[in-house]
Amino acid sequence: MPFFLQKENLEFMTHKIIGTAGHIDHGKSSLIKALTGTDPDRLAEEQERGMTIDLGFAFLNDEIAFIDVPGHEKFIKNMMAGASTIDAVLLVIAADDGVMPQTREHLDILKLLQIRHGIVALTKIDMVEDDWLDIVEEDVRDLLQNSFLGNAPIMRVSSTSGKGVAELRTALIELLQQVPSRQDRGIFWMPVDRSFTIKGHGTVVTGSILSGTIKPGDSLELLPAKRVLRVRGLQSHGQSASRAGLGERAALNLMNIAKTDIQRGDVLATPDYFEPSTLFDAKLYLLPTAPKALGNRARIRLHIGTREVMSRLKLLGCDKIEPGGDAFVQIMCEDIAVAQKRDPFVIRQYSPQLTIGGGVILDANPAPHRRSDAAVLQKLASLEKFDPVEVVATIILQHKSKPIKVEDICKESGLDAPKVIKCIDELISKQAVVQISTKPTLIHRQNYELLTTAVMDVLRNFHAANPLRPGISRANLMSQSGIKTAQLFDHILRRLGEEGHISESNALIKSTDHEIKLSAEDEKTAQLILDLLDEAAFVTPPARVLAEQVGKPKEHIDKILGALIGLGKIIRFEGDIHITSQNVEKAKSLLEEFARKRKEISVGEFRELLGTTRKYAMPILVYFDEAGLTTRVGDVRQINLE
Repeated sequence: MPFFLQKENLEFMTHKIIGTAGHIDHGKSSLIKALTGTDPDRLAEEQERGMTIDLGFAFLNDEIAFIDVPGHEKFIKNMMAGASTIDAVLLVIAADDGVMPQTREHLDILKLLQIRHGIVALTKIDMVEDDWLDIVEEDVRDLLQNSFLGNAPIMRVSSTSGKGVAELRTALIELLQQVPSRQDRGIFWMPVDRSFTIKGHGTVVTGSILSGTIKPGDSLELLPAKRVLRVRGLQSHGQSASRAGLGERAALNLMNIAKTDIQRGDVLATPDYFEPSTLFDAKLYLLPTAPKALGNRARIRLHIGTREVMSRLKLLGCDKIEPGGDAFVQIMCEDIAVAQKRDPFVIRQYSPQLTIGGGVILDANPAPHRRSDAAVLQKLASLEKFDPVEVVATIILQHKSKPIKVEDICKESGLDAPKVIKCIDELISKQAVVQISTKPTLIHRQNYELLTTAVMDVLRNFHAANPLRPGISRANLMSQSGIKTAQLFDHILRRLGEEGHISESNALIKSTDHEIKLSAEDEKTAQLILDLLDEAAFVTPPARVLAEQVGKPKEHIDKILGALIGLGKIIRFEGDIHITSQNVEKAKSLLEEFARKRKEISVGEFRELLGTTRKYAMPILVYFDEAGLTTRVGDVRQINLE
């Protein structure tokens, strides 16, 4: 089926990405094929040589994607491009080889990239005896102790016979269900790992969405080139989609850009939010296995996201970093790059190439520093610490259609109320969150704007489908917009009303740019209805009788009545009663005349005043009550007219 013409995936789920790791020829790609039915080796050269060279992709189910990485030491650059975006790892170790050099290097890289979850697969078990398997598993346990995989299950599998594959698949699904989602920072961020052209569609890029959401028609900024692009269409996890978000593997069809102008290492992000730089402030950790200490201005290979860039290190507050040590550094890139605060990174020795350390970005757009500036060191020490404002913002962001209370933020964050309130004040001052009430309850600005847009979209769709109807009820508008609380709904409507986007009349809401336009034939029908209702005064016929009198189907008469309500020519009362606005004004005048003699009126007196029945008198009185013209006091109405 052609790209972007597959069945649309309308469900927006929490997705996770798992990556392979391990030495060459330990069966990573074969295991992925056994688990998913998809061969991740997509290049002809890979299939001919039986060796993974570049990143491969497959899907375990609708929610879990695989990134298969090469195991050869020559392709560590490609391995890190894939590992930088995963949520968990499947560490693959062949039973006949055991722990090998790239097993260790890949494990070091995973630690530096702050991967916290994974499973170990002991492959090729049909090639060795059970006694040997026990020895290999013991060696693996020794390797993994004191690492994030120290307590991970080691599962014995054979991709050839299929033994253990089903059990591994179940374990992976259970693991990924427990892995917490990344923090959504409220902006779109997707490092690019592939760029290619599809005939008839143009340039397509793929990547893992690490923050935010995207839909066709959105604009994104290509970084570090700072070029704004539009998304023509997208796929998520192999299917055409109306949107994609955090944790999903996405393919974006981009407009007006050549394949050669976007490549692995680039980032697609929310426009005007990030500034590329050649300087990054960071905390750097040198692996204990690094061959030597790092001195000032050491040349290294920086791996950040899917990008590799040659760089030098300016050591801050020290002259060298010993193996196993750490320090604050300013990374001076030889080419422009882009990062977010708290992004993990890996560094490799320039030559010979070897993974020697990594760390976390503390400032993605710093000024140049002097190496011994105490104020800079103090600032970086502060940035290294946990940021409660980001925590509070993330919690608020996760509550997409319902505001959250301060006490609930305290529960979710583990922070006390004064600290949470301080964070909220800062977020409000930055206009990052919207305070819905004085309590307060809060919603993230991104979600508030999405829901506001949803309200207007519902209105436009309603008017397009019902051009003669005056508007939509509050209940239907709230339900179709996906808003969960009346308080938030009222806040959004109030804002839209103040900005002149919507208006409300007769308990119906409409877009201010919607105009009811009747055809010439409908104008004639409308005038006949007005004449009949005007003549009937306060004993008007129901729509069914009007249809018989006019000689039109009742469904058509209902549409014309709705249009006349929207045009303000008739008013609809409880009980499906329609009275012309002119006659309602007449009723008001009669009430004013009555009030000159007495300020109270009973239902019976009002009925006699209009020359009607209780069926019609009561709804009109209720309408006057709601308008403040009368007030019910016991069995009578107090007349409030001057």
